[in-house]
Amino acid sequence: MDSRLQAYLDGELPLEGLPAELRARAEEWDGLLEDIRATSPTGAPLGLDTRVLAALEGERNAGPAGWLAWLLRPRMVPVPPAAVLAGAAAVVLVLGLFGLRDDGTIADSRVYVQFVVDAPTAQTVHLVGDFTEWQPTVELDDADGDGIWSGRVPLLPGVHEYMFVIDGADWVTDPHAASYQDDGFGQQNAIVAVSTLNGT
Repeated sequence: MDSRLQAYLDGELPLEGLPAELRARAEEWDGLLEDIRATSPTGAPLGLDTRVLAALEGERNAGPAGWLAWLLRPRMVPVPPAAVLAGAAAVVLVLGLFGLRDDGTIADSRVYVQFVVDAPTAQTVHLVGDFTEWQPTVELDDADGDGIWSGRVPLLPGVHEYMFVIDGADWVTDPHAASYQDDGFGQQNAIVAVSTLNGT
């Protein structure tokens, strides 16, 4: 990604400071971020309270050991990547309220973003991107063995490119990403946009 476009998305450069060929791309990113803000979830899913209460009722008679086991038990919750992006944007907006500096800019605060990929035959899945310098340092987890691999990664606000590496060899683009960017090697990197309160 062009460093001037990244500077615009990070709020370090105004739109007028971009050359004409980058302004259209910047306006596309503004539209994407606006869509993320507009589709952010506004509350818990319907029926969540009933399911939580039913689960608690089932654990109530198990005693302290049962409660501890319930609290520590890992759980997989399937979430579509688009919902993850929308949720991440909402979290960034909320966190931004508490991260404002005296001059009105956003403090350097990372936001946890959930990455999910369906890879039922994989033995290992790593997440790589510009935030890992394209090194497989983030290993995703398939705790229940259902072939859905996931992991939470702290990202700075801005636009990031990423891919999944399956079994150390196959580089796979996220099929559910909001946008894509040519990687220069005949494939496309997936794009994740982490929004900030001031709209950059």
